[in-house]
Amino acid sequence: MSARDGREEIIRSGVPVSSGIGIGRAYLVGRQAGKIPRHHVEADEVDAEIARLHRAIHASDRQLEKIKQQLAEESESETDFHIVTAHQLMLHDEHLVDATIRYVRDELINTEWALRKAVDDIRAVFEAIEDEYFRERASDVDHVADRVMAALLGRDEDEFDPPPDAIVVADDLSPADAARLHRAAVAGLVTDAGGKTSHTAIVARAHEIPAVVGLEDITEVIESDDLLIVDGSSGVVIVNPSASTVVEYRDAQRRQAARGAVLMSNRDLPSQTRDGVEVHLFANIDGPDEIAGALEHGARGVGLTRSEYLFMTSDRLPDEAAHFEMARSVIAQMTGMPATLRTFDLGADKLAGFLEEARLDEPNPALGLRSVRLCLHDLGLPLFRTQLRGLLRASALGPMRIMFPMISGVAELRAARGLLEEIKAELRAEQLPFDEHVAVGIMIEMPSSAITADLLARECDFFSIGTNDLIQYTMAVDRVNEYVSYLYEPLHPALLRLIHGVSRAARDAGIPAAVCGEMAGDPLVAPVLAGMGIHELSMSAVSIPEVKSVLRATTMSDLERLVAKVLTLATAAEVRQEVADYLDELGIQRGGSR
Repeated sequence: MSARDGREEIIRSGVPVSSGIGIGRAYLVGRQAGKIPRHHVEADEVDAEIARLHRAIHASDRQLEKIKQQLAEESESETDFHIVTAHQLMLHDEHLVDATIRYVRDELINTEWALRKAVDDIRAVFEAIEDEYFRERASDVDHVADRVMAALLGRDEDEFDPPPDAIVVADDLSPADAARLHRAAVAGLVTDAGGKTSHTAIVARAHEIPAVVGLEDITEVIESDDLLIVDGSSGVVIVNPSASTVVEYRDAQRRQAARGAVLMSNRDLPSQTRDGVEVHLFANIDGPDEIAGALEHGARGVGLTRSEYLFMTSDRLPDEAAHFEMARSVIAQMTGMPATLRTFDLGADKLAGFLEEARLDEPNPALGLRSVRLCLHDLGLPLFRTQLRGLLRASALGPMRIMFPMISGVAELRAARGLLEEIKAELRAEQLPFDEHVAVGIMIEMPSSAITADLLARECDFFSIGTNDLIQYTMAVDRVNEYVSYLYEPLHPALLRLIHGVSRAARDAGIPAAVCGEMAGDPLVAPVLAGMGIHELSMSAVSIPEVKSVLRATTMSDLERLVAKVLTLATAAEVRQEVADYLDELGIQRGGSR
């Protein structure tokens, strides 16, 4: 179909990262224009080149500090503020600064060229990391280097002023620019690069801006002021849509807006089925600054606090006071609602400074010294003890649960609980208050713990099933490997049988079982989990309204019959179809664009 100016309608598909439909004119944000100068310098010019680098870093630091002050005054989210703070720390990181200086001195090259070589070295390290989240942190290094490069070349890195209702189009977007999207009132965002866990995606979701990333070369297809449609639910981007296509998506946009308003209007309604069975909907958070958004979307507790962010966002190891303050802030903001604090889950691709210095050089880190294994190892034990002291002291302030990740069996659980009892004895001796009866639970993330759930249930107070890793380890699938990613299937019969067994073991022992992986926030999967007897689901806060809406339309008796049926099916496709048919019979609309 032809579009304006005789240009053909172009449809491209990428990674959907923030739902909704955006329609507007393209506003292109280019990376630094022009080539980076490359030339050799004389030995007596080296000090002048290094001085240029330091001036550029200082100027970049001032720019970021100004952005940070603006965010502190205008932004409702602390996440953007902390991302810019992290970029300030990167500006002075030795891997960037010292390496650049070394290239200038050793190879007698200009600062711009040396900076690019140093960044290329850092990027090569990030690209070797398997975990998608940490691999995408390479983009942060690029953004910081671009800012310094702009200062070196006398360019304005902060020229970002899209008009209202524009669709921002970029190779990638710096967190600083992403943080300004909301204030600019843009209608959508599309990028060549990025994934579901990139900062661009995180910010777009936080501000509910329709976004599609990972389009590879969309910046070469789109011209400035092109009319665009961005469908952040399906990952579709339409360039120069025809009039009939625009009408179709305008209608879909109105339906989505109406449905979103209805979902959010359910925020204060109980999360229970039509026959009165309550299913608690909690939020997964990375830190206290995310709680306000979680409550806004109707969270009635925190089912997972990822405490490892304290280790990964600072060049200093968190002390007891830092752990106490983090837990105190969570408890205070939850005002009596339950909060679950997970002990640090580091190792494999989740690296902190002390792990990088240890140079473990594990041949298969995903199966190596990570999570609770690291906590109980000589390398991590002092840090684990420090964290447990901080968490226990905070437990005196309100409802709190402590959760150990990646427990493989009873022996590990006993070791972790034994250490916790030692810390309790220390605090008693020091007359420091804590909750003597603080609940202690474990994450079920491996087949070994799922199979021995009946034994583990005798020695802990609750289960929380971490489905992301449970799928990976059960199916022996690397979820970032394109050749086998189709096996990363939450409704695979093997996985459903494991989860059902864990739920039954918890029920027999009289302890609650929760799910805190991505499955909990999937409106197609959540009813199956509830029907298995899992009545606590913890998810990304933005998923809560839709999951609640689906659950409120069902009955627990029907869900139990549904589960009995799907447990007899042989393939994930059959399970998915059975659940979809059940929800369609109820007239339940789920996600999607049209």
